[in-house]
Amino acid sequence: MRVLRFTTILFCLCLPALGALAKPEPSIKTVEQQFTTLPMEARRLTGPLFWLHGDESKERLEFFLGKLKEGDNGSFCTESRPHSDWLGPKWFEDLDVCLQYAKKNHLKMWIFDEKWWPSQTVARTVPPEYAAKSLQTSTEIVTGPQRLTTAVAGNMVAVIAGKKTNAGIDSASLINLTLLVRDKTLTWDAPAGDWEIMKFEWGLAPRAGQGGQVIVDGASKDCVDWFLKTVYQPHYDHFKDDFGKTIVGFFYDEPETQGDWGTELSKTFAERDVDANKALVAWKYQLSGEEQAAAKYAYVDALGETWGRTMYGSTLKWCEDRGVEFIGHFMEHNGLYLKRGLGALNLFQMQKYCSMGGMDLVCQQLWPGERRDGIYQLPKLTSSISHAYNKTDDLAMCEIFGAYGQGITYPQMKWLCDEHQVRGVNYLIPHSFNPRAPNDTDCPPYFYNGDEDARWPLYRVWADYTNRLSLMLSGGKHVAPVAFLFCGNSVYVGKATTPENMTSTLQDALYDCDWLPYEVFEGDMKVTGKELAHGNERYRILVVPPVEVIPYASLVKVKQFFDAGGVVVAYDYLPSVSATLGRTSSDIKAVTEAVWGADAKAGLDAQKTNPAGGRSYLVPGNVTPEQIQQVLGKDAQVTPTLQVAKGDTNHWLHVLHRQKSGQDVFLVCNQDIQNGAKQFTFRVKAKGQPERWDAMRNEITTPSFKRINADTVDVSITLEQMESVLLVFRTDNQAHPMRLDTAAKPRLAPIAVTRTNTVQSAQVGSSLFGCSWVWFPEGNPRAEAPAGTRWFKKEITIPENAKITQAAFLLSADNVYELFVNGKSAGKSAGGAEDWRKPGTLDISKLLKSGQNVFTIAATNLKSGNANPAGLIGRYTISVENGKPIVGWIDKTWMATNAEQPDASAIWVAALEIAKFGEMPWGAMGGTILPADPFAGKCTIPQSVNLKKNRVFLEMDDLSEGASVKVNGKFAGGIIGKPFRIDVTKLLKPGANSVTIEPYAPKSVSLVVY
Repeated sequence: MRVLRFTTILFCLCLPALGALAKPEPSIKTVEQQFTTLPMEARRLTGPLFWLHGDESKERLEFFLGKLKEGDNGSFCTESRPHSDWLGPKWFEDLDVCLQYAKKNHLKMWIFDEKWWPSQTVARTVPPEYAAKSLQTSTEIVTGPQRLTTAVAGNMVAVIAGKKTNAGIDSASLINLTLLVRDKTLTWDAPAGDWEIMKFEWGLAPRAGQGGQVIVDGASKDCVDWFLKTVYQPHYDHFKDDFGKTIVGFFYDEPETQGDWGTELSKTFAERDVDANKALVAWKYQLSGEEQAAAKYAYVDALGETWGRTMYGSTLKWCEDRGVEFIGHFMEHNGLYLKRGLGALNLFQMQKYCSMGGMDLVCQQLWPGERRDGIYQLPKLTSSISHAYNKTDDLAMCEIFGAYGQGITYPQMKWLCDEHQVRGVNYLIPHSFNPRAPNDTDCPPYFYNGDEDARWPLYRVWADYTNRLSLMLSGGKHVAPVAFLFCGNSVYVGKATTPENMTSTLQDALYDCDWLPYEVFEGDMKVTGKELAHGNERYRILVVPPVEVIPYASLVKVKQFFDAGGVVVAYDYLPSVSATLGRTSSDIKAVTEAVWGADAKAGLDAQKTNPAGGRSYLVPGNVTPEQIQQVLGKDAQVTPTLQVAKGDTNHWLHVLHRQKSGQDVFLVCNQDIQNGAKQFTFRVKAKGQPERWDAMRNEITTPSFKRINADTVDVSITLEQMESVLLVFRTDNQAHPMRLDTAAKPRLAPIAVTRTNTVQSAQVGSSLFGCSWVWFPEGNPRAEAPAGTRWFKKEITIPENAKITQAAFLLSADNVYELFVNGKSAGKSAGGAEDWRKPGTLDISKLLKSGQNVFTIAATNLKSGNANPAGLIGRYTISVENGKPIVGWIDKTWMATNAEQPDASAIWVAALEIAKFGEMPWGAMGGTILPADPFAGKCTIPQSVNLKKNRVFLEMDDLSEGASVKVNGKFAGGIIGKPFRIDVTKLLKPGANSVTIEPYAPKSVSLVVY
C-alpha cells in the first residue's frame, strides 16, 4: 500500500488542478433552456478537425471556418495535414487567421501538435540524443572461482550477475556489478558456480510503425523537455494572451511507445522500492521460480508509469500552468491499448495524465449493427479513464469518421454517435473540414466539401443532435452498478482476458460499468459497506477479470469488499499467480479460497456467502445477458436503475444513467438496425416526473407513465429503429404536452403542402441511385439471412438490328457475387467479406447477342459473427449505335432460387426488394452521394386551426437519410431517422406558409394538426 500511496501523491503533484476544476451545476431550468436554444456555450463538445496545408489564402480559410460555424460546431482543432511550413512563419500566420476568426465568432480553438502524424515525431526532426531508447543485452558465461575482465559499453544501464539453473536465473543469487565498472571495463572475481553475466545497455528504439519516423523518448525528462521547448513553447510565445481564453488546449494524435527504457525508469524503481536487479533480469531473461511473473510485472508497470508521467504528465502540467488542456488519442483498436510500440503500452497509465480519456474511430472500423472485436467497446475504455481519474465533467473524446469515405450516411453517423454517447464518450471531434476540398483524397469525409456535398444541410442536424446529448451527458455524475477491475499489465506476464466481451454482455443486460485499474482500486477506492466508493461513483458489484497474474493488494481489496457484504463476480477462471514481489501463489490461493471457496467451479449459483450479505460468483466465460440478469438481478438482488418490464430488446437496447443538475437522466438507445418500431415499458428507479427530451427534434414531452411508489415508475415508450431518447426525471414538475404515440389521432384532415419548385432528376446512368437491394424471400434478409448462395436471373431482349457499342453491369452483393451472361461468366467480386462496399463494373459487351439474353447471378452470403444481412443490387447499361441505351436494374421482376444450382429442378420465385440504395444497413457504398433534390412548398393554415392551442406537425413520407427543415424562412430543426415528423407550430402563421426541406424531397409532405 505504501508504494501505491506514493504513486497517488506523484499523480496529484502532476495534476494540481483536478480538485479545483469542479464548478457549481446550473439549474435544470437553465439546462432546459440550453437544450432548446443551443447557445454557443452548449456547442463546445462538437469540435471538428480543421485542416491547414500552408497554401490556402486568408479568404479561403475564413470561408471554410464560416462553414464550420454554420454547422453549429462550438470548437475546432487546427491540424497540419501536413502544413508546408509547420512551426514556421506561415504556420503561425494561418493559426492567427483561425484564432482571429474564432475570437470574433465566439468559437474555441485547439492546436494540433504535429506536422502530420504520429505525434511526438516532430516532423521527422528528432535528434538521436532525444530519440526513444530500447533496452539491449549481451551475456557472458563464467564458471567460478575465477576473475572476469570484460568490456562494457558507454551507454550502460547495469551489469548483473546471476547463477544459472535449468529453470532460469536464480533470483536470490543476483549481484549488481555496475559499480565495479571502470573506464568501460568490468573486473570481477566470480565465486564458485556457473554465473551468467548480463550486460544491460540502451540503444535506439525502433522507429515509429506509422511512417518510420524517429520518436521522442517519453521516459527521459531531458527528451521531453526538448520536445516541449521545440513544439509547445513557440505556440505559447506567439499566442500567450489567448491561452485559456479562445485557445483551450493542444491535441495529440496516435503517438507510439517504441522503446522500453528511459532515464526516469530507475527513479521509478527506487520510488516503488522495486528490486531493479530482479525487474531487469525478468524483463529480458527468465528468473527461476515464482518471482519471474512478479518481477516482470514490476518492470512493465514501472515502465508504463514512467512513460505516462514523464511525457504526458509533464505536457499536461506545462499546459495547465498556462491555462489550457491537453487531449488526444493513441491507436487503441485490436488491443493496442495494452501493447508496446505501435500502441499505448497501457492506455490508463498514459491518459491519466491527460485532460480526458480519448480515442478515435476511423477507417471503417465499425458500422451500424456490428460488434467487431477490438473496437466495439473502446468507448467504454475511454470514458472509464475519465471516470477512474475524476476528469472534469467526466469528459471523454473521440475523433470520429476519419477515412470512412465521402459516402458515409447520416443515419450511419447517428448510430455511431449513439454508440459512443451511450458508453460515456461525450466530446465528438468529426473528421474533418478541409479547405482543399473537394480536390483532396486524404481520408474523407469532408463536411461541406467545397459545395459538392449535397447532404451538407444535414450536418447541422447531426451536430445539434450530438450537442444536445453532450450537454445532458456531461457534468453531474455517472450512475453505474458495476466496477470492472481492469486486467491492465497482467496481459504482459501471463494468460489474461480483456474486458470487452463481458462488458457487452453486461450492457446487453442493462448493467453499465466502469473499467478501473488496479492502482485506482487499491489506492483510491473505499469500501463503504456493500458499496465501493470512488469520487462521485458508487458501485454495488465488482467484476474480477480472468487473469493468471494479479497484484496481491488488489485481491486483498476484493476480499475486503466481499467481507463487507459486497457482490463479487469472477468469470471463466480465477487468478493463481502473484504480480507482487514478496508474495507467492500460495498467498493468492489463500485469498481466492476465502472469497470463492476451495473448489470453485463455473456456474450461476453463488460460490460463497457471508453474514454481511457478501456473495461471490464464478460464472462461465460465455455467460449470456439473460444469465447475468438471473445472477445479479434475481440472486444477488442488484438490479439496473432502468429495466425492461415489457418489450424485446434483441440485445440492442443500451442505457446510460447520469445525474444532471440534481435530476436523473437516462439515455436510452435502440441500436437495433434490423427491426422496426418497438413498444417498451421501462421500470425506472427515479423520483420526479418523467419527461422525454428528444435531442433530434428538440422536443420535450411527457411520456405515458405510472408511478409504482416514491422511488419507482413505469414509463411506456415507442422507439423506432435506431431511435434514441433522453428520459429526464424532473422534481419540479414542469408542464409539457404528451408525447404523440401510434394511437394519436389528428384533429383535422392533413393539410397538403404543395411543391412549388422543379423536381431535380438524379443522374443515375452509371450509379446505383434509384436501385434497390433484393434477396431470396426468406425471413428478413435486411437484418439476418442464412449463409449460402442464392441465384437470381432475368431475361432481356436486344433488338435484332441493334449494334452494341458498349455494355456494362454495375453491381454489388453482400458478400460476394459472380455474373453469368448467357451461361458464360462475365466476372466476379474479389471474394472478401467486405468487398460489397465497393460496387464493381463488369464489361458484358462481348457476351450479349441480338434477341433473348439471360443474366444469371450467384450471390453468396458468407458466415459472420456479427449481424449477417444479405442483399444483391445492380444496374446494367447497354449502349447501341443510333439508339437510346437499354437500361435496367435488379428488382422484384427478377427471379430467385435457393437451389444449389440453377438447373431444371430449381424452383424460381420473385426476388424480394428489401431496401433502397443508401438505406441501412448498407448505406451509400463506394463514396457515391445522391444529388440534391430540395423541396420547396406552400400551404395554407385555415382559420379553424388555433395555433395557440393545437400542435401542428410537419410529417414527411419516405425520406432519404434525413431532413433539414425551414418554415417561413426560419430553421425548424431536422430529423435523421424515423419518426419523420417535426413540431412546427411556433413557426406557422394563419394563412399562407412556406416550407423548405433539404437535401432531398420526401415522397409526400403534409401538416397534421393534433
